[in-house]
Amino acid sequence: MKKEDIELLAPAGSFDALKAAVQNGANAIYLGGQKFGARAFAHNFDYEALKQAVNYCHLRNVKLYVTVNTLYTNQQIEDIISYIQYLYEINVDALIIQDMGLFHLIKNNFPDIEIHMSTQASVRNLEGVKYFEEQQVDRVVLAREMSIKEISEICHNCDIDIEVFVHGALCMSYSGQCLMSSMIAKRSGNKGECGQPCRLPYQLKEDNKIVSLHDCYLLSPKDLCSIENVDQLIEAGIKSFKVEGRMKRPEYVGEVIKAYRKAIDTYFLKQKKSVETDILNMKKVFNRGFTKGFLFNNSLELAKKIPGNQGVKIGKMVEYSPKKKLLQILLEEELYQGDRIYFPKDDFTRSITKLYKKGKLVNHGKKGDLVAIELDTRLKMQDVFRVVDSKIVSQTEQFLKQEHVKLPVQMSLDGVIHSPITLTLTYKKEKVTVKSDAIIEEAYKTPLSKERILEQLSKLGNTTFTLDIIRIHFPENGTFPIKELNNLRREAISKLETALVDKTRERKDIHLHKYQSKKHALKGIVLQVNNLCQLEGIDLSEVKEVFVPFYQYKGQNDKYVPYVPFLYDENQFKEFLNSDYYHLCNKIQVNDFGALHQIKDKEIVLGYHMNVNNNLTAIEFNQSFVVPYELSKKDIQDYCIDKEIYFTGYSQIKNMNMKHCIISDYHFSKKVKNCQMCKKHHYSLIDRKSKEFKIITDNYCNNYIIHSHRFYFDQIQTLNVDYLLLNFIDESHDEIERIIVDFKSIIQGNKSIEKRKYDTFLGYFSD
Repeated sequence: MKKEDIELLAPAGSFDALKAAVQNGANAIYLGGQKFGARAFAHNFDYEALKQAVNYCHLRNVKLYVTVNTLYTNQQIEDIISYIQYLYEINVDALIIQDMGLFHLIKNNFPDIEIHMSTQASVRNLEGVKYFEEQQVDRVVLAREMSIKEISEICHNCDIDIEVFVHGALCMSYSGQCLMSSMIAKRSGNKGECGQPCRLPYQLKEDNKIVSLHDCYLLSPKDLCSIENVDQLIEAGIKSFKVEGRMKRPEYVGEVIKAYRKAIDTYFLKQKKSVETDILNMKKVFNRGFTKGFLFNNSLELAKKIPGNQGVKIGKMVEYSPKKKLLQILLEEELYQGDRIYFPKDDFTRSITKLYKKGKLVNHGKKGDLVAIELDTRLKMQDVFRVVDSKIVSQTEQFLKQEHVKLPVQMSLDGVIHSPITLTLTYKKEKVTVKSDAIIEEAYKTPLSKERILEQLSKLGNTTFTLDIIRIHFPENGTFPIKELNNLRREAISKLETALVDKTRERKDIHLHKYQSKKHALKGIVLQVNNLCQLEGIDLSEVKEVFVPFYQYKGQNDKYVPYVPFLYDENQFKEFLNSDYYHLCNKIQVNDFGALHQIKDKEIVLGYHMNVNNNLTAIEFNQSFVVPYELSKKDIQDYCIDKEIYFTGYSQIKNMNMKHCIISDYHFSKKVKNCQMCKKHHYSLIDRKSKEFKIITDNYCNNYIIHSHRFYFDQIQTLNVDYLLLNFIDESHDEIERIIVDFKSIIQGNKSIEKRKYDTFLGYFSD
């Protein structure tokens, strides 16, 4: 792989952050507009700012990608099409998406714009990548839970660009599969509105006893930092090195991109350099502590004490004077006026407006100095951390005032006596020519030398260009006004800049087919169980189907339909596909693109993990599906598809689907597979409002955080669906039987009897 094959991809939540990324060596930028992006609370870019961003990047030979990676409903389809049309017209290089209906709409109508499948699509295996390769997606952003070994296997067995997060914040749950914020507060991560409940404190409950420390952040991962492993990332075959951070400040973007740019360049120069200084500088601008994540570890390290920016330690408290309201700090690092410091034991931050040394005001203190700051509140004695480095902020601001991207331009100047000068500039395939108003005169004294012409044309100043090659054809006895020569240079540069960015695409009008809502009649009850033993003694005579785990399916009952959960063992699944049991079934439920790719000869039901949120997606898949949990009654009634629709009427909803194991992390401070601790006790998380979230595990040591309330919808007659799905996780035989009987009664128009026995909620049906 060559250096040119590697893309360093930077985030931008503001124009200054975009400039910091470009000026520090990013090859591409990803950002969001004010609609349909997975970071709704970033500053983001309005229509005019998007156009300016495209021009700024393209002038500097940097690509620009826009995130359109949220899920959308039928009511939003026209808006999203209008938005895509605008992005297409202003010459955005690629769109980052997750919705398959939107993918096909873009592919069919805007074939010359790249499509990148977002990490929100939860692609985590080779078969999933192959699915998108066959769909002619240009790039796949892999799930952050993948190891370098798994990534390398994918890169070397597909012909599609692979993008991987290499630095920044990590999600606890698989991206695109987290409902925690959505179920708690109706702030959906799938719609860019995540409230980050993972960054809040929880207590771990074992059986009936709280066993974790108070206010422990058990769902808050440290930040990913893989700069020490850039060589392995390159050799794995990764195309795009992605940095997280669309909510971060310009100095964060600048420092991180500068560090990774240097690391990548150093690798291709076959040099070895220490990255300790780069790591320290990155910590100075933002960190929750650094981890190599699942890329290079089997477990996730957590920021259990500080869920936000912990900065770097700069000293420790020595003494507080309540009378003078002064706090003395013994410095271990320099401290500047304008810095912001953090006291973690009190979760308290303070900007340094006044800094004292030996009773006198100073603008900075050195390592070893005893300094004092004004403070009205007495705090616990503790170490002090800097979370905003005013020196780096100032350096970033000054750095961005200058142009550091320099593109090599070729010049050709031609002229003869009594004629204008023509000046031609060439950059790659772009060529522009300008002609002077003034003409070349015959010199009576001192002619204009080629050396002086070269000197003036080389003055490219704070432009994006540097002179590479120049050819000058100018008469030896000629003269020409220097002022006019400078004007000609400026005009040529301006014309070349315009030529490089003025590349809009022609507008394309999209005429959507108007679909009529299809009437679906309720055909009966369908069950889904976590384990076949839950069905022992259950009367299934009035049940239409039962979804059972594929690894337990052996054709035991004609009503059994195997399902592939979102997280599963791929080798075990391949064994099932090659077994006689697979040939016994006519239908199978799938919950990820990898499983979907491997099933060619069966009727398919798309599980709720597949996020069939709208008609475009439903029609493109053209399969029966389970309605996602984030849709409202109106969204469901608007479906226009002849395929069967399953609606989950009862479930203990999995808020988080995690590779991380909370239980073994508590016992062993890391993930220990098959430790069996989850079999010995019952575990749950308790939030700050005393809500309890059960933790369950599967055969592969994945963890699932179950919502505090059960979803129990008893207004079935109002829905436009084919089947009522009752999804059981750990319910007993008796409990399952009672709930089945209850829903049979509900379907007949009676009120629920069982619902009042539980803490229940209606999710998006409560409006």
